[in-house]
Amino acid sequence: MNRKRLGLLGVVTTAALAISVALVPSASAAKTILIWADDTRGPALAKLVASMNAAVPGYNVVVKSFASYDAQASAWDKATAATGPDIYLRDKALATVGGKSGKIKPLAISSTVKAAFSASTWGAVSYKGRVMGIPIDADTTAMIYNTDLVTSAPKTVQEMYDYFIAHKSTLTNGVCSFNGTWGAQPVLTALGGGAWAYTKKGAADFSKVAFNSPTFKANAKKYLLGADGKTNNFFSYNGCDTAFKAGKVPYALVGAWNMDSIQAAGINYKWGSMPGTTAGTFGNQWMGLGVAYLSSYVMSHGTYTGAMQLLTNWFASEAGQLALDNAQAAPRPLAHLTASGKLTDKDAAGIGASSANAVSQLGALDDNTGGSNWYGVSDDALSKLFAGKGVDASLDPAAETLAKNFSHYAANN
Repeated sequence: MNRKRLGLLGVVTTAALAISVALVPSASAAKTILIWADDTRGPALAKLVASMNAAVPGYNVVVKSFASYDAQASAWDKATAATGPDIYLRDKALATVGGKSGKIKPLAISSTVKAAFSASTWGAVSYKGRVMGIPIDADTTAMIYNTDLVTSAPKTVQEMYDYFIAHKSTLTNGVCSFNGTWGAQPVLTALGGGAWAYTKKGAADFSKVAFNSPTFKANAKKYLLGADGKTNNFFSYNGCDTAFKAGKVPYALVGAWNMDSIQAAGINYKWGSMPGTTAGTFGNQWMGLGVAYLSSYVMSHGTYTGAMQLLTNWFASEAGQLALDNAQAAPRPLAHLTASGKLTDKDAAGIGASSANAVSQLGALDDNTGGSNWYGVSDDALSKLFAGKGVDASLDPAAETLAKNFSHYAANN
């Protein structure tokens, strides 16, 4: 505009217009808080944008969902300040990894927020004494049993095994893990195996690998293998979900995310815990946490204040956690203490009750110093065991690899 051609009225009018525009905030002036989430929490969060916006006036919340957990992880690895999120939902392992890399920013948490969660939960999402994220919900499994086949929760592994043997002609398996060797942990520990040992105080003891313990070897021969040395099909951890949903398996180890398909199949079920070899003992499932993290990219995005408000005022609140859980197709046990007590979903409540037996899922599972991580090693070893390669030949080399992984993790964390 050529200012010289404006008369006095034109100058005054232009100035007044500029002032009036400045006094009326526009939607485009609001800063965007970008959230990255997985394929279950993401769609749920997208339904709650208005609620989140109300918690952070002056900001617009945008949710980006990924097609899978792996796709989300791949995008995070490639993220830059130009493309990355302000808030990132992931598991608790990122507290350590993100703390080391600097991609996750430590949080300043008030005493009020701290009191809303257990001390152990905060410990799980901390790195070097600093809180790295807001715990949201529990990623864990529990056992369900088909009430059209069995009428009560089993008290021992032997009871489960005896039922399978007595009805083997009509059953595909005795117990099924829907979630691979990660979900198989309750059976492995119930039989004296699993990953690492634990101290008397309950801390992980990375100097002792439990995967090839004498107890597990003996119980593997007794419960998992037939006379030919191959699987007797009592336990399956790979592709057995179809058989359970067809009513051909009495017991299953499942997470909240598995329940939609089980319900759609019309299976009648109740919740329980995987029992041990003696009554009153139980297997130990892995326990992870869903966590909302503050990305370090907020500093270059200029969204630190808003993102922090969203984390503490919404994600860490009872109302926010209940809203997020209820918006999901499969609600999970919640991290917030009072919110957890208000869950009405029977599946979330069932898993929550069983989680008393859970043990913390640690980053040692992902260490592959010995050549492969826990998931690859355990899957390979169990495949060989069930194929008849021999108990010692299947478990001992696997334990050797795991020992290297766990030792490396312990020395560097």
